[in-house]
Amino acid sequence: MSAPASELKFRRLYERHHPDVLAYFARRIGRDGAPDAADEVFAVAWRRIDVVPPDGEAILWLYGVAHGVLRNRNRSTRRFGRLIALLGRQREVSPEQPEMVVLRNLDEQAALDALVSLRRKDQELLRLAYWEELTHAEIGEILGCSKSAVDARVHRALLRMRQALRTTGHMPDSRSGRDTAAKEPKC
Repeated sequence: MSAPASELKFRRLYERHHPDVLAYFARRIGRDGAPDAADEVFAVAWRRIDVVPPDGEAILWLYGVAHGVLRNRNRSTRRFGRLIALLGRQREVSPEQPEMVVLRNLDEQAALDALVSLRRKDQELLRLAYWEELTHAEIGEILGCSKSAVDARVHRALLRMRQALRTTGHMPDSRSGRDTAAKEPKC
């Protein structure tokens, strides 16, 4: 691809998808770190502009790169936290939860608390499905697994989330004597 053509492709990619990538990171690492993380994604896109898929698939490719950037940043944050704890200067640093600041409604807060209690992989699946509003096939493309594997993993993650909500008293327990069949959707 010629230099002007690749510059034009990158400019269009950036203008169209930068807000989505920025939002992806803002929900995961906070507004302060989101711009730098989004810049990392677009630096990769610039270096690999010849392999970025066409418009309809580009956002999935960018989310896949973002997933890798987030994984690397989380790994770095954990390493840094362990080092600080080892040196005894302060307690382990925990990532900021921007959702906790933004959402004030108690029901939403309970859902966020339940989400945070899940494994990181379950959290990411549910975020991709419900915040990024990706289909299970698209999620499978990002994570490198089949749609049916994503179907099963999302189903299990939702079951674990439902259990976390029950544990905290934010969802009726079917053993409590109440009829929850009418209230809870059947999976």
